[in-house]
Amino acid sequence: MIPQIKKILYTTDLVSEIIVKEGHPVEEILHSADTMGCDVIVLGTHGKGWLKHTFLGGVASSVLERTRKPVFIIPLPSEKSGIERDDSYK
Repeated sequence: MIPQIKKILYTTDLVSEIIVKEGHPVEEILHSADTMGCDVIVLGTHGKGWLKHTFLGGVASSVLERTRKPVFIIPLPSEKSGIERDDSYK
């Protein structure tokens, strides 16, 4: 998935950076966004869980609740969609 995202980001006029960190996801996302002075946060979501987590996912939902920055949520393809995911960055 990372190569596809890079291709989209690097063929636009957007200033962007893909960051991979270890730790508590919500804390790392919020800390990175504040430290780097980001104007917007873009997250992918699997939509796992129940009720509100069904549509957003736990991390995405928590980030939305705790930031004042705009957040774009992008649903990631599931294994059932037939769209191949690239998890080679793990």
